[in-house]
Amino acid sequence: MKNWRMLILGAALTASTAFAAPQVVDKVAAIVNNGVVLESDVDGMMQSVKGQAQQAGQQLPDDKTLRHQIIERLIMDNILLQMAKQAGIQISDAQLDQAIGNIAAQNKMSTDQLRSRLAYDGINYATYREQIRKEMLTSEVRNNEVRRRVTILPQEVDSLATQMASQNDAGTELNLSHILLPLPENPSQQQVDDQEALARKLVEEAKGGADFGKMAITYSADPQALKGGNMGWGRIQELPSLFGQALITAKKGDIIGPIRSGVGFHILKVNDMRGDSQSISVTEVHARHILLKPSPIMTDDQARQKLQEVANEINSGKLSFANAAKQLSQDPGSANQGGDLGWASPETFDPAFRDALLRLQKGQMSAPVHSSFGWHLIQLLDTRQVDKTDAAKKERAYRLLFNRKFAEEAQTWMQEERATAYVKILDANAQ
Repeated sequence: MKNWRMLILGAALTASTAFAAPQVVDKVAAIVNNGVVLESDVDGMMQSVKGQAQQAGQQLPDDKTLRHQIIERLIMDNILLQMAKQAGIQISDAQLDQAIGNIAAQNKMSTDQLRSRLAYDGINYATYREQIRKEMLTSEVRNNEVRRRVTILPQEVDSLATQMASQNDAGTELNLSHILLPLPENPSQQQVDDQEALARKLVEEAKGGADFGKMAITYSADPQALKGGNMGWGRIQELPSLFGQALITAKKGDIIGPIRSGVGFHILKVNDMRGDSQSISVTEVHARHILLKPSPIMTDDQARQKLQEVANEINSGKLSFANAAKQLSQDPGSANQGGDLGWASPETFDPAFRDALLRLQKGQMSAPVHSSFGWHLIQLLDTRQVDKTDAAKKERAYRLLFNRKFAEEAQTWMQEERATAYVKILDANAQ
């Protein structure tokens, strides 16, 4: 599932559909700390965004507004890349190759087919690789920094799990678009009033049928602005909490907002909705075993032969499985219990043990089975279906809480980093 968390690689193919060829003479568009944003970077992204917009039939604002958005995006990327360098974060060629392989697979292509597609679109493969490397570096820095700011208490997990269980639409997924009208730190009342007035104006226009994507590209300070504000698919609980309540009763096509947060005013559009099943059932097995480990005084073959003799005695009724386990088994955790392993998921066992166990019928005993621990006799006592819905909901509640808090902290952190960086924009067209 594509989510609205700030993931880069899943959309990298479409997000990097054009790159400018290197220029002999270049200009500096902006100074960022001890680095620069080049005019060729701005032009390259301009071409990319326009190419994507043309393919998607998306309207764009005027070039001046678009350039401003692009320069702001490149400034933030430059800040993150500088942080990656200072922290010694690197992306190896092997990691990069794996990531590009994943991108190709997500687009149902081989890596060679991806290279051919890029060449057909006029994209230099070496340039593409370096762009993906930069995307991976910025994502790594952001994830590392923001993750440390996220704290989740057990009570929060329990509360959200209970809330999810009580909601009929707990499994509903939404496809959203988002506009963020930012506010500076410690804004004046006039700044707040002006942004709120603009937000209300945009809401009215969106409800009247205006192009939401064009408005996002024109006005939004969200990282997805250049994609028309589209955040992709995700659950209500993954959004910042101030959005959640407004979206519980939302319908496809609804415009939500403006919503005030610490970073500005937000406007949401519900592009689509879909449901999901909440019931989760798994098979557990109740088994017992006898383990013999090869040693200097018992070869591998002798261990197997010994277990075969024991199996013959059990099958003939001369010896019970439980007594044989107590006398012979070298598994200290189960020998005293007659080899009983209790109820467990088959996936918790050694693969060879698991595969042999899954081939047994209830009450049946295996032939000697070799695993990484030694030789086993295995008996399947019973199976059962277990409802793991509650456990799964708590696990999902934790994940959703993390995603929600990560999204909130990421936006705040990025604004803080942007505010503390030395930035001077030299491109007059973007002022």
